[in-house]
Order: sequence, then C-alpha cells, then structure tokens
Amino acid sequence: MSRLSFLATFGLLAAQGTASILGRRRFDSTVPFYDHDPNVPADCNLWWNSDDGISCETVLLITSLSIGQLTSMNPFVKSCSDWKADYSFCIGSASGIPALPEPTLGPTTTSRPPAGPTTTSTPTNPGNGVQTPEPWQPGMVDNCNRFYVVQAGDTCSTIASKTGVTVNQLATWNTQIGGSACTGIWASYNICTGIIGGSPTQPPPTTNPNPTPQPIQDGMVNNCNRFHLVQAGETCATIASKTGVTVSQLTTWNKGIGSSCTGMWAGYHLCTGVVGGSPTQPPPANPTPQPIQDGMVSNCKKFHFVQRGQNCDTISRQYGIALANFIRWNPAAGSNCQGLWAETYACVGL
Repeated sequence: MSRLSFLATFGLLAAQGTASILGRRRFDSTVPFYDHDPNVPADCNLWWNSDDGISCETVLLITSLSIGQLTSMNPFVKSCSDWKADYSFCIGSASGIPALPEPTLGPTTTSRPPAGPTTTSTPTNPGNGVQTPEPWQPGMVDNCNRFYVVQAGDTCSTIASKTGVTVNQLATWNTQIGGSACTGIWASYNICTGIIGGSPTQPPPTTNPNPTPQPIQDGMVNNCNRFHLVQAGETCATIASKTGVTVSQLTTWNKGIGSSCTGMWAGYHLCTGVVGGSPTQPPPANPTPQPIQDGMVSNCKKFHFVQRGQNCDTISRQYGIALANFIRWNPAAGSNCQGLWAETYACVGL
C-alpha cells in the first residue's frame, strides 16, 4: 500500500475517533526499532513498531493488509494471537505486498471454495469399492470409506464431535483443509471421516453424563463436566472468580486458550470442572475479583475496576467516599495516588 493511501486510511480512522490511540508516536518507519522475524523480505522498507498498544486487528485495518499478507512478510505470525508488543513487523517491501487470500481470523469456520473446477466431474471410485460422493475437497486420502458434507458454520471441532473422530484424524485424511487449524475447509463439500483399514470410528464416549455444549475451543479435556460460555470482556481471572476455580485449572483444562489466556474466544464454551477431579465449590458470597493490587484490605465488600485515566480523587468522588479512606483501603496506590494501576480492582466500600 502506498504511503498516500496509508495516510488516507489514518485520516479516516481519525474521523471515526480511532486516531486518539495512535497519537503518541510515529507508527511506521523505514527501519525496525525492535527485534523482528529474521525471515522478513530482504527488501522490507516499511515497518510497524508495536509499542503503541494497538491491536493486530486494528493494524490490519489501518494498513489494509490481510492476515495472510502479514504472515507472508512475517512468517512466524500465523494469526493475530502471535502479535506482541515491542516488536517490529514488516508491512511493506520494495517488491510489493503479496496478494494472498484472506484466511479466517479467530475461530476457524467454513469458507467458500475458489471459483472454477476443483474436483473430478464424475463420481470417483479409487478401487477400494467405495464410491466417493461429489463434490469433494481436494487432498482427500484414496482409502476413505466414510464421508461428511460440511455445513455452513461447521468447524473441525464440531465435525469431529459429530462423527466420532479427532481433529488430527480429519487433518490427516483431508490434507488440504488447512491442518489441525482447519483454515481451508469448504462448506457444501464432502470430507473424509473414516478410512478402510483404520480403527472403526465410534461415537464419542458416554462415560461423561454431561454432554459438551457447542461451540467449544480446541484443546478442551475430554472429561469435562462443567462449562462456562465466555462473554465479551471476560478474562481468565474473572471467569475463575465466577466459577470457583483457579486460573491454572482453566488453562490446564482448556489448552487452546494458552498459558497466559491470550487465546480465549468470546461466544465459546470453556471447561470449568472435570469428571474425577476435586469438586469445584461456588465462589464465596462476596468474592474478591482479580486482579487487585497488593495490600488491599481483606474485608472489602465493594470493588471498582480502575479505567485508564482515572485517579484516586475521581474514583472517591464517584462512590462518595473520603479520599483518605480510599488510600487506607488501597495502600498500594500511595499517599499521592501515583501507585494506582489501571485495569485492576480497587476497594471502594467495606
């Protein structure tokens, strides 16, 4: 993208109010300011230096890049979950930005196949005695004997759950669906869900009396018996507080969210309890939300989530409490309030 169109996009965002988060410093440069992927194009001449707190999705909007184009210039980036702070990303090169198809951002869903013929024009029989239904997605193994027509909105996880196989098996038997990440699956096409000579596929085990709700993220343990539907804005800490478990348990039972909880998806279910594990208990009557700063009084009953730009005085006025009380209940804030942290909870009532 030219510098002119780059700035034009910035101007549009400014009109929409987005520019307020970009005003702290220059957001592109001709040289990298920080560490970067060693496999970027040798002729990279435009860089995004991620010290501005702007999300990957917003950067893609500003630069008019697709996640595929970002990946082509920064190979370690497979999705926006790989974006990190204080790092330089190549966003332009002298040879131009590769024109690539847009893969799915976030949860993997079905996509449309490319235009033009992509499968054989007549029903196929590879010699195994089983006729392959049409249409089918390229890359299917030739000893397939069970098939599934992909529905709009299906993911590999939901298909695996419906057909009694694993996501890895789907990726092995259908080599062009995009691996276990399932980024290239096509709606209305057949994929393979069983093979000749393989172990017969079985319905999911019934030892767990609690059926798994859908949708779920990949990586959930198979002995889960309690679930939580993630709401927009929730964190692992808030979910753990609501459900009476620890953050460590959440990341153990839900591998797909990552050890630091950066891969959690709103609108999907998480596991919050397992068969055979210690029974989880309901949270206390007045649970202390997380995170908090050190030193908060232990008998606090009312909390405030500190937003960026707030200070001790504005929060005290909001709740009608004395500033001295606020400092006493939250000593880490300091007598001059310079130690108050944004995006943590403070005590505002006993």
